[in-house]
Amino acid sequence: MVGILLSVKSIAIVEPPKDREMPLEEHLAELRRRVIRISVVMISGIAITFRFAGKLIKDFWNKVLPEGMNIYVYSPTEWFMAQLTFSFILTLIVVYPYIVYELYQFAKPGLYEHERKFVKTFLPFSYVLFIVGVALSYFVIIPKLFSTVVLFSMGAEPYLSAKRTLYSAFKILLAFGLAFQIPVLAVIAVRIGLITSKWLKDKRLLIYLIVFILATNVTLDISGISQLVILALVVVMYELSIVLAKIMERGRNI
Repeated sequence: MVGILLSVKSIAIVEPPKDREMPLEEHLAELRRRVIRISVVMISGIAITFRFAGKLIKDFWNKVLPEGMNIYVYSPTEWFMAQLTFSFILTLIVVYPYIVYELYQFAKPGLYEHERKFVKTFLPFSYVLFIVGVALSYFVIIPKLFSTVVLFSMGAEPYLSAKRTLYSAFKILLAFGLAFQIPVLAVIAVRIGLITSKWLKDKRLLIYLIVFILATNVTLDISGISQLVILALVVVMYELSIVLAKIMERGRNI
């Protein structure tokens, strides 16, 4: 009888502290509350940054494009949409930690205590890597890519659209920021048992194909350089994720 009680007690200990059966409606209501909070913060940030978006865009333009490249707009709403999109991207970069926090709070009740500690330890690295990816693309990759693309104009003077040029730059910014998240997400997923290193290896070619297709459709570089750069970065980050996943599994089996 004592042995049975101890077994029952040990089973109770390993249950997630706040784990309980929740109806689908309650899950959706909780998710809705999180999404509303994120939306309010995002909208507030966009409203604040929009006032300075025009000047910031010009600074951004002069940084990533060769000297002397003017900004052109081809419709009455193009400049407004460019400023709105710039405000959205800048706000997203700033409030990214809060978005991750809200997502963590949504998933927290279903995690074990050791899983919570592990996730909380790695979440700061997530934002650091996101900023590293954004900074790398802003200071190095985008200026190099745009300079190369301008050279392909064969001596013709390019009239660069504000919307198309900025949209392409923003997509590369986000692609680099998100690509740097792959190792963190992989380590967390392996640690809580969602995936394994074998799963990552089996899916690598499919992932690379999807990334290349997406990069081809979201970037406007007809030379193909930006697509190859994004794909190369994803390959490096993904292969690093496989190595880290193996280390995690080895440490768990010791």
